Amino acid sequence: MSSSETLETFEIEIDEKSQVGSEFMARVVNEIRRALAEEKSKRKLTQQEIADRIGTSRAVINRQVQGLENLGARRIAEILWAIGWEPHFEARPIPRESNEFVRPSANTPREPDLNNRAEGAIVQHTGRPENEKSPRRS
Repeated sequence: MSSSETLETFEIEIDEKSQVGSEFMARVVNEIRRALAEEKSKRKLTQQEIADRIGTSRAVINRQVQGLENLGARRIAEILWAIGWEPHFEARPIPRESNEFVRPSANTPREPDLNNRAEGAIVQHTGRPENEKSPRRS
């Protein structure tokens, strides 16, 4: 690239769900990298040795550790096992004020949905509300 060329910048918007997922996976990959770096400095452990223990190629391990290939929970556990570490996962609730998906508690009164005429209707095994007649067959 010559000095007269400039890079264009752009912004993309992602929804909150995608952002949370991406940030979580970035933390996971960073933690794996930290553990690998520690074991590499202590035991001179290589990506090839990790790949051999897991039964895959060094190139796959490299892409996964660099974040260029998706990591599933199983592969995360396998990589950590191969270096003598164990994964630790802890789920915790999103603080109520930050969680747009908090459902009302059981004792919170709910307003009726006036747009749903079948609300409260008994549904038979046909999936139709009880007060709706079956279509006649000719």
